[in-house]
Parts: sequence; C-alpha cells; structure tokens
Amino acid sequence: MDDDGDGYIDNFLGWDTGSNDNDPSADSNYHGIHVSGLCCAVTNNQTGMAGSGFNSRFLPVKIADQQGVLSGAYEGLVYAADHGCRVINCSWGGTQFSEINPEIIRYAAVNKNCIVVCGAGNYNNEEPFYPASYSYALSVGSSDLQDAKPEFSNFGYSLDLLAPGDEVLSTWANGSYVRSGGTSMSAPVVSGAAALLCAAFPQWNSRQVAEQLKISSDRID
Repeated sequence: MDDDGDGYIDNFLGWDTGSNDNDPSADSNYHGIHVSGLCCAVTNNQTGMAGSGFNSRFLPVKIADQQGVLSGAYEGLVYAADHGCRVINCSWGGTQFSEINPEIIRYAAVNKNCIVVCGAGNYNNEEPFYPASYSYALSVGSSDLQDAKPEFSNFGYSLDLLAPGDEVLSTWANGSYVRSGGTSMSAPVVSGAAALLCAAFPQWNSRQVAEQLKISSDRID
C-alpha cells in the first residue's frame, strides 16, 4: 500500500526509476554501490573504508533498467528532490544536450534547494558533459594521488572543482571492496562534503553550499 500518500507503493528502501519498482538494489552493474560508499560508508568501524559524509543519511535511487540502460536518470533526480534530499549525487551522464533536462536540474536546485553534484566526464577534453554542464549543477572532475588531473578526467572552465577519483577504494557487491576510478568517484566525495556543510550550516541554501565548496578548494592549476 501507499501508506504515506507519496504516489509510490512500499518505497521505504528507496526506489528504482529504471524498472519502476521498490527494489533499488543492483541487477549486475555495481557502479552505484561503489559511488555510494565514497560518500556514505560508515566511519570509525575499522572495516573497509570511510565515506566522506560522516554519519550522513542516504537514500538509494536506482536509475538503470535490467539491461543497464539509464532509462530513469532524470526521473530519479526528481524523486530524490521530492523526497527531501539536500544533496543529490549524479555519477552518470552523456554528451547529448536536452532542452527539458536543465529545467529538471533547476527544479531540484532552486525549487527544492538541493545541491546537485555531477561527475564531469571521463573523455579528457573540454566538451560539455551533461548533467554536469547544466546551470545549477556542481561539475566535479578528478584528481590523482599527486593532486593533479589524471589523464581520463574532463577539464576546462565548465568544471567547478576536482576531488580524488583515481583508483579509490570503496564498497562493492557482497560486502567486498574494490578500487575504481573516474569522475563518478570524485562526485560522491564532494557530495559527502556538501552533506557536512548542510549539517553545519542548515540555514544556507544550495547555492551557498556549492560556493563554499568551490572557494575553499585548493588551486592546483
């Protein structure tokens, strides 16, 4: 039953907008598990690794169908915004521009006061990558162990900041941990930091949190 009247049946574990059901667990691609751990893995338990968003709450929203197609990507963003998320992590995207999708980002950031954090892409170029390149999104590229841009990360004036994303350890399926790399891994590190800012300064709006993250970053160029 839809006990809380939000239009979704038994969504107390999150939601799968890719298959439109109440099971947000991974089908076969564990990318989202790795991403989630980087911002939300439990800290100070001497197990695995620690997420950057110490003690932050986490709402799982799966956006891929059973074939791995991201059929519910922007629907998932709206779902998160409508269900009270202050920070929405988007470790996905593509190079195709859409007229309607920037309005979805604006809806989440302005109407719902969400910080929308997006991976900037892994093509090692300055071409726009969406949703990271839309207005009101925080575009995050990767840094490596030497605090420089790794070869894969997109770059340029459209990016807002970089965060560690080169062979970082995080959660995986069946309680395991693996290393992976990409701007998909950098975005959740920033998302966890954004959650901490929201907790420390609850009166700040989404734009203020995003600007604080940018101005307090080290300049490495």
